[in-house]
Formats: sequence, C-alpha cells, structure tokens
Amino acid sequence: MSTALATTASADISGNVVKIGVLTDMSGPFSHQTGPGSVTGAELAITEFGGKIGDVPVELVYADHQNKPDVAVNLARQWIDVDGVDLIVDLASSAVALAVQDIVKEKNRVVIFSGPGTDRLTNDACSPNGIHWTYDTYATGHSMAQAIIESGGKKWFFIGNDSAFGRSIVEVMSGAIAKASGEVVGEVWHPTGANDYSSFIMQAQASGADVLVLANSGTDFVRAVKQAREFGIEGDTMRLVGPAISMADILALGPEDAQGLHYIDAFYWNLNDKTRQLTEDFREKRNVVPAQAQAGVYSAVRSYLSAVDELRADDAQAVMEKLRHTDISDGFTPSGKVRADGRMVHDMYLMRAKGPEATKTSEWDVVDLVATVSGENAYRPLAESGCALVK
Repeated sequence: MSTALATTASADISGNVVKIGVLTDMSGPFSHQTGPGSVTGAELAITEFGGKIGDVPVELVYADHQNKPDVAVNLARQWIDVDGVDLIVDLASSAVALAVQDIVKEKNRVVIFSGPGTDRLTNDACSPNGIHWTYDTYATGHSMAQAIIESGGKKWFFIGNDSAFGRSIVEVMSGAIAKASGEVVGEVWHPTGANDYSSFIMQAQASGADVLVLANSGTDFVRAVKQAREFGIEGDTMRLVGPAISMADILALGPEDAQGLHYIDAFYWNLNDKTRQLTEDFREKRNVVPAQAQAGVYSAVRSYLSAVDELRADDAQAVMEKLRHTDISDGFTPSGKVRADGRMVHDMYLMRAKGPEATKTSEWDVVDLVATVSGENAYRPLAESGCALVK
C-alpha cells in the first residue's frame, strides 16, 4: 500500500509522541472479529505514515479488556494518565464502549469505536470526544428488517444476546418490523458465551415465525447457527438472519452451515481497488480477509493520523473538529463523513453467503453483494437523534 502521504513536523504534539491504544477482545467471543486483527488494522495505518508524523514517532499499544467494563476503564485510565495515550480505538464490546466513552470525555482524549454495535454511543450517550466509525445496531437492524420484509419475511422471532448490544438490535429491528407491517412473535435472551441454544431454537420453531434473527455475534452466533442447522432450520423452512455479523463469521461457519445467510456488513473486501489492496496487505500479515471492525480500525487510525498531520497538533477537540470536516475515502469506505453526533456515515452492504457449490474466484470469495444501502438510508436521521450535541 502506498506510503506517499504528506507529513510535516508537528511542534504541538503532547509528549513529542503520538500514542494510539487498541483496547479490544484478544481471546474472547469477539476476538475473531476484532482482537489481533484490529491491532493489525492499526499497524497497517501507522505503516502508511512511515511510523511517524513528521519527526514525531507514532507508537501503538494494545490490551485485552476481557469484555469487562471495569477492566477496560482501569486500562483506559492507566493509558491516559500514565502512558500518555492520545487515541483509543476499537473497544469490541458495547458495555465496555459505554464505560470508556465517559473516561475519555473526562480526560479529553479521543476514542473511535469500531467493534461495538450499540447505537447509544451516538444517541443518548454521545460525547464530543467519541466517534462511532464502523457500524451500529440501528444501521444493521433497520437495513436488515427493511430488506427482509420487502422480500416476504413477515413473522419474526429473536434469539438475542442479553446485553446492551443485543437488546439494542432487537429494539431497532422490532420498530422497523412494526412500521413495515411485520410481526414479532417472540424473543428469548441468552448470556454471552452460551453453549446450548436448543431450547431457544425449539421455541422459535414453535412460534410460527418465518424469520429467525440471531441478535448476537462472534462465537455466540457461530454456535447458534450450527445448532439451528442441526434442528433443520435451512432453506425456506425459516429464514436465518444475522444483523450483526461479518464475513469472519461466514468463514468460521463454513460454506454448508453459512449457505443462504443474509447479513449487513460495513466492509466488502472485493468492492473496489482500495478495498482489495487493504485486504491484500492484511492477508500478508494474518492470511485472512479483514472483518468489518478490523478494516474500520485501519480507517479510523489512518483518518486520525491524517488529522494530526494536517493540524501539526494532537489537541483532542481540534482533531475532532478536523475529522468532522473531512471526507473519508480509503480502503474501508469510498465515501464517509463524521456527523455532529459522532456517527461516521457511510454505505452499508446487504450480503448473502454462497453455498459450497457456488462459483468462487478465490478461497475468500464466499459472499455475494446483494444491495448497497446508502449511509443516509442506513443510519438514524439526525432529526431523530437523542444526542445533546445535535440539539
């Protein structure tokens, strides 16, 4: 990937170093979507700048928050107060993200969320120091509900992760379903890391639903799909939908179990030359296509460094203001814009997993792009926002 990016000496950078921290799930249920791959995404962005802004070095640190908000808060405080971290990225978990958002605001640093899904980060819990970069539950839930109802799905059953993330998806999708004259016939909740989904699946089958939504992600989603297939949920018997997954989950499932799954993604590796180049660079390091959150971390770090470079300073509010007035175009998205509420608005993609017999151009060619949902149609309208920064 080209490193021909403009850099100039920056006299107003605190500590004479730009320090970025990837706070993520390194080994838990979200690690294959975020985790080590998010670290790789940040590394690729830093490499584009030659590891420095002018003569000032860019340093990267990372840590595993274990999906525990208290652990994440303590790490964030340590990074900011002692280690001088300027930007915290990823976060992976919605509960963790909401907790760290408050610390970053208090300390006046910058946080850019890539892995978390809850739309509260740019709604009632928005912050002048935070940007939600990659996706959120409103965009995935709203877009998915519209698309499936338009193709005939009328009765819906939810198996949801009992968390801020899962409940946000169900709330958003239920509202969209009601507006489109669909019907929610049931919902059940499971803890993160559940192993047995059989009772939930049987309730879904008994409900008469023709759409089963798995409002979870990571290993929870993969296990639930595999068990649903064992119970005969496939083809037209009941449509299986994953509103908060990525191609990493499709690869984890394998072509037989994944076949026909519809999902909404913020990143499609084969969209254009830039996405293909990012994917090639990522694969050289990890031998896998980047998941949406990992590609989002690359884009977030790259955009942050560009802002610091242009400002010749790393003051948090100056950087935030610069990002709100910058058009984002890179290997993650061809066109994005940061709104006043901290939402980075960009296109989303309705995808469908190919089956084992489908024609493939490579081992990564496992999904088809069904439709592009414009950012304006995907994300919550500002007029409906509960963010105090918009009022």
